[in-house]
Amino acid sequence: MKKSALLLTLALAGLLAKSASAQVFVGSDDFNSGLVTANWDYSYRLYGATQGDLSFTNNRLDFTKSSGQGNQFRLWNSDGTGAPNVTPASYGTSWSMTLSTTNLLTGFGVGEYTTIGLQVFNDASSYAAVMLSAGSDGLFARTEGTGISSVNTPLTGNTDVYLRLSWDAGAKTLGAAYSLDNGNYTTLALFLPVTQWDNSNPSLAVSNGFNFGVFGNSNMAAAISVGSVYADNFSVSAVPEPSTYAALAGLGALGLAYWRRRAASRA
Repeated sequence: MKKSALLLTLALAGLLAKSASAQVFVGSDDFNSGLVTANWDYSYRLYGATQGDLSFTNNRLDFTKSSGQGNQFRLWNSDGTGAPNVTPASYGTSWSMTLSTTNLLTGFGVGEYTTIGLQVFNDASSYAAVMLSAGSDGLFARTEGTGISSVNTPLTGNTDVYLRLSWDAGAKTLGAAYSLDNGNYTTLALFLPVTQWDNSNPSLAVSNGFNFGVFGNSNMAAAISVGSVYADNFSVSAVPEPSTYAALAGLGALGLAYWRRRAASRA
């Protein structure tokens, strides 16, 4: 291989390695092998509730509870180090997190609801969430968070919904969206958190980046059993910046020109 071709190969490898180096948070789980505790080993209940569970059942993640308010949150921990040493995603890295959700519950009393969805946070007071929610007002996709105006979109007859949260590191904005076919996403909200994500709290072992999770929450008086509210196909991935795409395109064009020159010299 000539020196110029070698330099091109090294440049491509270096760029890709740099892009991958900050992506320890990436990964996915289809729950077909049970709940992999190395990736979901940190869970807790929110809002002072004393019951509620997110547990593996039939190749999915079911949200269940007994009577009364209940909820559960599970933290994604792709590096396998064990809580609370979770490696967060850098604020300088764009990412996308998706989850398929199903909510089959009916028979709600006035003001009752049950939700399942995705959440991203950096401390106890800074979070954003997108969820599939069913309640006395019907079924809808919802987004909420710190300093964010909640958005509810009715979903008539669609009990299976894909949810997405995404971060644009260049524009410093979070996006929430949903899809009925896992292909065409509708934006629910696009916002810059008022609290600024880099004001994290080291005392909570969550600093300098985003943390990801799945949650279920309900204030229903009745119990929720297996097979009524569940999630599947969790994924979080890094999204290359436009500058990375441009650099790759430029290197690709350079490589193409190099091989064309070689072919011409042989003709």
